[in-house]
Amino acid sequence: MRKLSYMAVALLAFGVVGYAAEKAKETNLLKPANVADNWRMEQHEGGKGKLSVDGDAIVLEATETTTEAWHVQANMTGLDLAEGKEYTLSFQAKADKDRPIMIQAMIDQDDWHAIGLAEQVDITKEFKPYTFTFKAENVVKGKNRITIQVGQEKGKVWIKDAKLVPVAMK
Repeated sequence: MRKLSYMAVALLAFGVVGYAAEKAKETNLLKPANVADNWRMEQHEGGKGKLSVDGDAIVLEATETTTEAWHVQANMTGLDLAEGKEYTLSFQAKADKDRPIMIQAMIDQDDWHAIGLAEQVDITKEFKPYTFTFKAENVVKGKNRITIQVGQEKGKVWIKDAKLVPVAMK
């Protein structure tokens, strides 16, 4: 009977560890992407844009552009990322025409440096999934953000199903 009890405890422990690892994979650090109040729209030096909601997607529109993509951008702020930890950002995106956007993980204070993710993404007219894994470096506790820059070209970009999850330890 004692042997069975030890085995039951061991199986239960492995189950709890497995469940915790599975839950860590599911932890989305982002707020729902299709809620306008979860984003901060920025317009700089002549760049103009709008942010709206279309069903389960947020729509970022550049209405006036300059020579810099970052002059029209949307940010999801307040992210508390851990120094040296790996994260996976995934989302689906489409645009009203084929075009690039820039995706970055940055600190949300002066000097706004990148913290491990800076990718140009070519978006098409159909929703497609995009996934990026990065190591967070030079973070600021509670002052990190995901930035989507759309100021490269006039037009609309739809983003949905956005998730930022810590990479589970192996």
